[in-house]
Amino acid sequence: MDTKNKNQEIVSAQVVAVQEQTITVKTEENEVIEVARPQSTKKDALFIQTMKDILKSGIWIPVNKKLKQLLRYDWFETPIEQYSF
Repeated sequence: MDTKNKNQEIVSAQVVAVQEQTITVKTEENEVIEVARPQSTKKDALFIQTMKDILKSGIWIPVNKKLKQLLRYDWFETPIEQYSF
């Protein structure tokens, strides 16, 4: 797979619905994607609340639309303490 096609798999999306096991997002092209809750968050009591906060704020987040997964970047997994100087 060439780099151009691979880059098109990663898109910006807004959360439009939050349920216990799925997060529904909408891309800039208005494509609706249902994303399964990441396995790493199954025991995370704050994950759903965080997704609801992202929904309310309208923040755009990175999504792999081919794999239908949220991307694991700093916004998702890095503790806030690591950003402090």
